[in-house]
Amino acid sequence: YQPKYNPVTRKLVGAEALVRWLKADGSIIFPGDFIPLFEKNGMIRQFDEYIFRNVCWQLNEWLCLGKDICPVSINLSRASLYFKGIAEQYERIVQIAGIKPELVPIEITESAAVSNDRVKTVIEEFHECGFSIHMDDFGSGYSSLASLNLMHFDTIKLDKSLIDFIGEFGGNRLIEHTISLAKEMGIQITAEGVENETQVKFLKQIGCDSIQ
Repeated sequence: YQPKYNPVTRKLVGAEALVRWLKADGSIIFPGDFIPLFEKNGMIRQFDEYIFRNVCWQLNEWLCLGKDICPVSINLSRASLYFKGIAEQYERIVQIAGIKPELVPIEITESAAVSNDRVKTVIEEFHECGFSIHMDDFGSGYSSLASLNLMHFDTIKLDKSLIDFIGEFGGNRLIEHTISLAKEMGIQITAEGVENETQVKFLKQIGCDSIQ
């Protein structure tokens, strides 16, 4: 679980569930190496659901132990967007786990959102079920500002490739104007890949909602 913090209060406000394949010898296989396997053999939808289900039950366990919890976002692959009734299926999982859908925001990559005509409908279906939707990796490719207008995202996550430019004039202005635009549209902003105090101070100064 990779934490998300409020840059002003430094308090934990959320997390993102990240998956790793742990081998018997203790070594780790990273997603870039094994996710393509699930996409190729057609099991990526079941894999997505497996991760989602496990996060829901983890949150349920923490609640039963009386712990304070925060939202944990889960990634939804491009392939799962084509599955009819995906929002209702995830809603059933949440209900069985006994948690609220707002505790498990759904992350969709920017590239999947822009290239898939069905995404707008899927987002609406998830919203109707009480989930919030995050656009992941914003700025990692050829960003489409039109997608922010056409599709209702609750949060956009600035890709680490943008955050790495903090400290440069152009990079600072780009991030500053992106955050300003998002706030005018009522969209929350999370900055991914924040690794040093200079980045934290800049993002705090320009009103970024959370850092990861």
